[in-house]
Amino acid sequence: MKNIKLEILLNKYLKNYNIKDKSLNGLQIGGKNIINKIITSVSLTPNLIKKSILLKFNTIIVHHGILWKNNNILSNFNKSIIKNILKNNINLFAWHIPLDIHKNIGNNILLSKKLNLKTKILPNKNNPYIISKIYKKDNLIHKIKKIFKIFIYYKVKKKINKICICCGNGNNFIEKAIIKYNIDTYITGEISEINFNIIKKYNINLIILGHEESEIYGIKKLSKIITKKYNIKTYNYKIKKKLLNFIIKD
Repeated sequence: MKNIKLEILLNKYLKNYNIKDKSLNGLQIGGKNIINKIITSVSLTPNLIKKSILLKFNTIIVHHGILWKNNNILSNFNKSIIKNILKNNINLFAWHIPLDIHKNIGNNILLSKKLNLKTKILPNKNNPYIISKIYKKDNLIHKIKKIFKIFIYYKVKKKINKICICCGNGNNFIEKAIIKYNIDTYITGEISEINFNIIKKYNINLIILGHEESEIYGIKKLSKIITKKYNIKTYNYKIKKKLLNFIIKD
């Protein structure tokens, strides 16, 4: 399949044209015209590029790409990455918010299903979060312990009933979700120090899973869809990190 055709098809499937995003979604760097092997991952890293070159993949699709709006600085790190992509004539695609909020393969909806939560997708298409209710007999923290080897749990309430899930960076939506939906628990990938004051102010539970760790599901599902729907060989590359013990803080 031609790279431009794949971009058009995936833009349509992910509803990219209707979503505001700081990422320049779609084909970020054009490589070989015909795509025959695709490697996917959450983030673009030097190891991912090495892997794609070693295994002769001519296309990379990631959640976190290299081109972002209002970012005019080309660092030495980015120069090295771009140089290797161009040198090996590799296509680079990226979809950010579209892969967070998609109603079928979005990171938020897939994480909620992984945790066996009842979910409600919010009507605001540019808000990358969903509201969930926990099943009565489910032990949410037990499930998270089994799935995530590292996480942080700031517990203030014993019962967890109404949850907001925002994979990745959840800093911009915490107070909005608390006020509008009266949640008692916020699950996200990462949070800035200033937002801990909001958590304390409203006295809610906070669960931090790690930015990339909370966003592995969307790109993995997209990889399978590309193989099944377009008959293109894909391989999902999972970034390996050192494991730490989880922390529970009352």
